[in-house]
Amino acid sequence: MEEQDELKSVAQLEEEARLRAKAELGKNAPEEKLAAGQPAVVQHNKPKGKRTLIVFALSFVLLVVLAVGGDYISGKLKGKKEEAPSREVGQKAPVNERKDLGQDENPLAALISHKKVGAEADRQPSESEKNASPPPVTFNKAAALAESGTGQQIASGQNSPPSSDRTSGECKTPLQKAPDGKLYCPDTMTPSSPTEGVATITGVKRINLDPNLYIPADRYIPCSMMRRFVSAVTGRISCMIGQDVYSANNFVKLIPAGTIARGFYKTGTLNHGQGRMFIAWAELRTPDKLQIPLADADVVGQLGEAGVEGWIDTHFSERFLGSMMVGMIPDVAAWAADQSGSKDRNTDYTENSRQAFADIAKSAFDNSVNIPPTMYLNQGDVIGIMTATDIDFSDVYKLRMH
Repeated sequence: MEEQDELKSVAQLEEEARLRAKAELGKNAPEEKLAAGQPAVVQHNKPKGKRTLIVFALSFVLLVVLAVGGDYISGKLKGKKEEAPSREVGQKAPVNERKDLGQDENPLAALISHKKVGAEADRQPSESEKNASPPPVTFNKAAALAESGTGQQIASGQNSPPSSDRTSGECKTPLQKAPDGKLYCPDTMTPSSPTEGVATITGVKRINLDPNLYIPADRYIPCSMMRRFVSAVTGRISCMIGQDVYSANNFVKLIPAGTIARGFYKTGTLNHGQGRMFIAWAELRTPDKLQIPLADADVVGQLGEAGVEGWIDTHFSERFLGSMMVGMIPDVAAWAADQSGSKDRNTDYTENSRQAFADIAKSAFDNSVNIPPTMYLNQGDVIGIMTATDIDFSDVYKLRMH
């Protein structure tokens, strides 16, 4: 039995051989000391290599070399191409300088230049004269007045002969002298007046009216509405003057309180976006049976502004809601057709109906969109009358001493 126990299996023998080899290797290998605070596991870490750092450094150096070398090679190639144009640019091209600048600022340039044309035609300018700068532009007022008095026309860049010479060449009869000293042709022209072109002032006229018996223009007269006013239909308007109206010097009562003002208006004069309406006055009728015509008198507001102001109905519902409702019918029909369970997807049975309703909606909108707004004024509202001309009462009233 002891002999059998001493016999070992092959696996056991291999294990013992492995342990003996490991022990021998452990004796020969140097012992590595662990850093303080590090576990024993760190012994199995792979050693850190510097291969990545070396590859990165070599790549960076290669990129720098390629960039510098590429710039150098491209600069050499461009330099060869630019050598030929640079030689041509070095040759200076002739420059043509203008000598007639500023002539439009000198009114006598044309008059002076046409006198020297004959003398300078044969002489060629020298190089120094070409390079010299032109003289500064000057204006001689005395010369300008003298030239304009002879009737010569001044044109920039053109040499025109005097008007008297041209007139004498075209006129068949002897020239005559006008009161202003200019020559003219009796066949085609008339003498100019000494006051031609001079603004005239209208003389002041005196108003030959008795200040006690006339009402001046632009007099504001307040007036109260007698009836309700609606601008939907053309008609007439009337109001009552509630206070006495006095003469120009405010001493004599000419229009008593209770006078009725009559006017007229037309429909369509009030447009969309406007807040005031035009009304024209025709006449005044006083309690003592006087009829006073009002020529060009207009209605004004309480502060004298043109036109009358009131509540305005824009008729929004009549203009838009009807056409909007009719236009929604095709959309409702299309929605109902989509909601139906059984239908032919390839055929639209409501297309004609929807198109017909769309045409009806467009026609309704075209007819209703142009409805004009309507203005309303209630009885008792105060409006104004602005006289356009002087109203003379001298034929009706006579003054007497009390």
